[in-house]
Amino acid sequence: MSLHIPRLLFVGGKGGVGKTTLSSSIASLLAQRGEKTLLVSTDPAHNLGDIFEKRLGNEALAISENLHAIEIDPRQEVKRYIQAVASDTKRFVSANSYAMLDNYYQSVASSGVAQESALFDRLIRLIIEPDSRWDRIVVDTAPTGHTLRLFTLPKTLKEWSKTLLSQQERGGKIESALGHLSDSSSNIMLRLEERYLRYSAFNNRLKDPKECGILFVLNPEHLAIEETKRALHSLKHESLKPYALIINKIMPPSHDPFFAKRGESQARYLAEIDEVFKGERLWKIPLQGEDILGREGLGLIVRELERCLKEER
Repeated sequence: MSLHIPRLLFVGGKGGVGKTTLSSSIASLLAQRGEKTLLVSTDPAHNLGDIFEKRLGNEALAISENLHAIEIDPRQEVKRYIQAVASDTKRFVSANSYAMLDNYYQSVASSGVAQESALFDRLIRLIIEPDSRWDRIVVDTAPTGHTLRLFTLPKTLKEWSKTLLSQQERGGKIESALGHLSDSSSNIMLRLEERYLRYSAFNNRLKDPKECGILFVLNPEHLAIEETKRALHSLKHESLKPYALIINKIMPPSHDPFFAKRGESQARYLAEIDEVFKGERLWKIPLQGEDILGREGLGLIVRELERCLKEER
């Protein structure tokens, strides 16, 4: 594969365009070429297990040689995160307040914001772990809005952690001067420093095109094109550029009057894609005549991806 493929690939796009199929096929292709590949789903409506016809969970499971997959469970992640925070917090309150704190954190854990934050935190840990055994990581994301938050949240959390860290440092200096610096304060400082360094490392990786590639999947349809245009504009605002756009489910020519008319509409949208996204890497994948399931089904898309890569050599 002469074309440079970044170590980290995010696959996003409008709901229903085929993100999971494409991310699974890309991961399968990399694994077949000898790359130890981890395929991660951050979409709460996980479909990876359906495609591979395996029961996936919150820990990496072997799919085939060189390929593992994981469906991050935001509920498990937020539970783990809340337990750690609650443990730290209880050091600062009396035992009489424990029940109140537990009730509060239980309500927080059920919120969508908390679950999404915990999911992002787990993903970041998977990506930046220094002893990673993965040559490539492919992330199958939820629809576009979720994908874009993946690229903006680390910067926000980095600055937030930095602010908390500076405040904790000022408080620690005062406590130290008064002789009241506790082990709890020291632990919190270590947690904040570790979090800041983690988000900084992830943010830096996102900005490095050799390390991170962003692929958007779209169909030759008006709504998908418009959503992709907005997504690319948002990426540009964050100084990010897509690695490639994958135009999926392109129908073959037909003499049937109905499908011939659909084909004319498709041809106009394909021409619009070529014009609007001129200068971007465009991979065009034809509509398949059967559902994409299992190794055999994914093999159909893998061969199309190989063709796209070969054409760029």
